[in-house]
Amino acid sequence: MSSAPPPVLVSATRAEAEDFPHLTLLGRSLQLPVHGGWQPQIRTGNRQPLAEVYNQAIEQANPASLLVFCHDDVWLGEASLMQPLEQALQRFDLVGVAGNRYLLPGHSTWCFNPVSGRLDLPNLVGAIHHGSPQDSTLSAYGRSPAEAALLDGVFLAARAGVLQQAGVRFDPALAFHFYDLDLCRTALVAGLRPGVWPLPLIHASGGNFGSPSWQAALALYRHKWKDPPAAEPMPAPPPQPRAGAPPSIPSPPSLSSPHGPMTNTLSSASAAPPSFEITTSRQLLAWMAEQHVSLALTTYQIGKLFSLGLKANGELAVFERTFNRCMGLCSSGDGNGFWLSSLYQIWRFQNMLSPGEQTDGYDRLYVPQLSYTTGDCDIHDMGVDADGQLVFANTLFSCLATTSATHSFRTLWQPPFISRLAAEDRCHLNGLAMRDGQPAYVTAVSNSDAADGWRERRRDGGLVVDVESNEIVAGGLSMPHSPRWYQGRLWLCNSGTGEFGSIDLATGAFEPITFCAGYLRGVAFHGDYALLGTSKPRHNKTFSGLPLDDALAQRNVEARCGIQVVDLRSGDAVHWIRFEGLVDELYDVITLPGVRNPSLIGFVSDEIRRLISMEE
Repeated sequence: MSSAPPPVLVSATRAEAEDFPHLTLLGRSLQLPVHGGWQPQIRTGNRQPLAEVYNQAIEQANPASLLVFCHDDVWLGEASLMQPLEQALQRFDLVGVAGNRYLLPGHSTWCFNPVSGRLDLPNLVGAIHHGSPQDSTLSAYGRSPAEAALLDGVFLAARAGVLQQAGVRFDPALAFHFYDLDLCRTALVAGLRPGVWPLPLIHASGGNFGSPSWQAALALYRHKWKDPPAAEPMPAPPPQPRAGAPPSIPSPPSLSSPHGPMTNTLSSASAAPPSFEITTSRQLLAWMAEQHVSLALTTYQIGKLFSLGLKANGELAVFERTFNRCMGLCSSGDGNGFWLSSLYQIWRFQNMLSPGEQTDGYDRLYVPQLSYTTGDCDIHDMGVDADGQLVFANTLFSCLATTSATHSFRTLWQPPFISRLAAEDRCHLNGLAMRDGQPAYVTAVSNSDAADGWRERRRDGGLVVDVESNEIVAGGLSMPHSPRWYQGRLWLCNSGTGEFGSIDLATGAFEPITFCAGYLRGVAFHGDYALLGTSKPRHNKTFSGLPLDDALAQRNVEARCGIQVVDLRSGDAVHWIRFEGLVDELYDVITLPGVRNPSLIGFVSDEIRRLISMEE
């Protein structure tokens, strides 16, 4: 009796063969022993449409083979997928992880209602995590397992013979966009049953909606299936402030406007949840005006860079741009820009306006003028040294590094307890404090020297290392983040306890000055004030079982996402900004001194094509 053929995993990647195993999430996860049973068919250095790659695999496959079509930015999890996929294919002919139960007229995605522009939540099914293996957020759309009419193409599974016999193939005309929706409709016409199944996948990308190639593919897709265009989305009602709360700043649920600041309109070209609200303390806006300061902050949860400033009438001005998995922020050192880390690139934003110049009411126009491609190194904190060189915490490789014109990065320093550099996130080195123009201190979750070893020491294994002496100057911390040298003291967030304070370098003791209701991460200073980012802890192993849980319960308070302005002289939280709805987590925050109303340029729209400057 012949044995069953091995399951086949098909993917296409622009990474070259030597880079795929360590520069892509899929390549890294396939190296885990638990996924050793797969027969990978990976098209490296690919420039072909996905449909062509996938169809070749269907034609060549043994009819009994289990076929999986998967993006290269997917982490397969730490448990075998074989058994759940076999169970899923006993019930469904085509299996995904998220989808929609219905084919709504005029749809342009599987997840959005074409009339309202909001997530079609009553009809959505399935779930998937977004982020990285170190930090991911669950997007739960609905029940799973469940039947579906449309599936997200990030991960699709089927029996090869079922597709072959039914004549179901991917359409090569739909190179990357809509190939998944088209396949589902072709399967339905052929009498096959699509459905979703719970699988522990992590997807690094939130999608690329609204680009010119997406729009072109949408036109082809609608023409093929004779679909009418969607009706114009209906305006969203402004958020209503809660009783006793200060007035809220309404924003669009989609956070996807490519043309400027956020407005009260919706767009179906977004992967964001359907509600978003910013509230502030009563005197926060007056404080920003008095201090002549604006803010920039990141949330990798939805891949957004925000700027917060003041309109001419004193109201809060909110600007946002999309950068996949944006995290670290730091001033560029010249007072006229800043650096931003993203999934596989670092960007330098430069202000294009002259002193005193304004455009459309904005006194700064920050443009992503320069970038370095680093690969997915999970870059956290960054700083600029006295020579103008960028230094960053390369968390994946457990080191401090700088940019390179010829390679992904150049190593500057590694902790003494790290025996060799490897893409294993051994100690979760995340924080960097600069002092006198040099990298001075780093924070790590533990001093482990094995792949992901820090996870067992999250509660009390955190430490601070002196970069110059290689000495551990503080220990016993709980997931410390965001060390900063300011006013002659080393400040940091003891994130696992919700406390912010300083380190006594003589004794190594952590001296808290305040507790914040949330997972602290991101620190900036302005005068006698610290601006602290707070996040809602995720319900997974990384954030469960920390002292913060007990601290919140003892104070009878829920974790919050936002910014706390703390007076360093008293430890009092004197002002705050709160995010509610789709944003649960922040990573970093910086101040923009002397800036009233900043604006940002991104890549979703074509505005960057028309912005041209000439050096004199």
